[in-house]
Amino acid sequence: MLLLACGMSPPVEPQQSSVPAQAPTIRAQSSLVLVDVVSQDPKNGRPVRDFRKQDFRMLNDGTEVPITTFDVGADARPVVIWLVVICNEGGKVLGSAEFVGGEAMFRPAFDHLERRDTVGVAHWCDDGETQLDLSPTDDRDRPASALAETIRPIPFHVGGDSDAVGEVAFRKLVRLIIQDANRRNPQPLPVIVFLDGDHTGQPHGELDQVVDDFLETSGMVFGIKDSRAPRGPWFFIGEVAQIEHYIARHTGGEYFVAPRSGYASALDSILTQLHSRYELGFTPPAVDGKRHSIRVELTKEAKKKHHGVRLRFRPEYLPVPEQPEWAR
Repeated sequence: MLLLACGMSPPVEPQQSSVPAQAPTIRAQSSLVLVDVVSQDPKNGRPVRDFRKQDFRMLNDGTEVPITTFDVGADARPVVIWLVVICNEGGKVLGSAEFVGGEAMFRPAFDHLERRDTVGVAHWCDDGETQLDLSPTDDRDRPASALAETIRPIPFHVGGDSDAVGEVAFRKLVRLIIQDANRRNPQPLPVIVFLDGDHTGQPHGELDQVVDDFLETSGMVFGIKDSRAPRGPWFFIGEVAQIEHYIARHTGGEYFVAPRSGYASALDSILTQLHSRYELGFTPPAVDGKRHSIRVELTKEAKKKHHGVRLRFRPEYLPVPEQPEWAR
């Protein structure tokens, strides 16, 4: 079975077969692309929550395709939130260092998770280390304490090209998170929330491989940058700069800037987007391992009723047959 997922509150600065009663519903189609869509009312920035299946049109490479499944909010897949940081390299004032001492400020947002949502913590380092520090948990207190432990300053030294080593570690960590979701049943929507100023770069080809990993499975990327963090460079020779912003755009996510007092509000904004999303499913015309464009539109009638509503979603998908469990 092929399951693919595609994904979107306002910025803080400037988100049938019958089964036993207690069992999760697992759709059993030969192929299914899931497109996560978040709406935003231009008047108040809030999600529009009263859309129905017949209010949407789905276009695959410009051609309309039938919407075969439709779920909203709590009826969509459960969410795994991964709070991800880069190592705090001896107090280096870049990356995730600005969040040190403010980890508990995220705690109020965890009370707004849905019952099936879980939270994990992970990190990568410029010396090549990657680790899933806290496996996804429904404990609402552990993530903040695990984050504080993960982000504490560490002695750091790496010879040679530490930027290149860190780039490889970044890509490895993203794939570890996606693999973790693929092993779970039912498969959740993995959502990476980078807590980082995004002073990052990657060769374009390597970065597109990371994006492909998202496009052929599921996943959304968001980010929260501390408002005190310096603005990062926009251009690297031969590289894409601010790669977390880049991946967020390609997965339907968003990057926020927040002061320490606004950490919980920023995370709440992301949770609001996830919990109010529409999950549309369609059967791809071909499972060919190539990128295809997706466009989700409102019908003329829905546009008249909800003038100016913005829809955010993944702009592409990459259909590949699901690997058997032994091959993962």
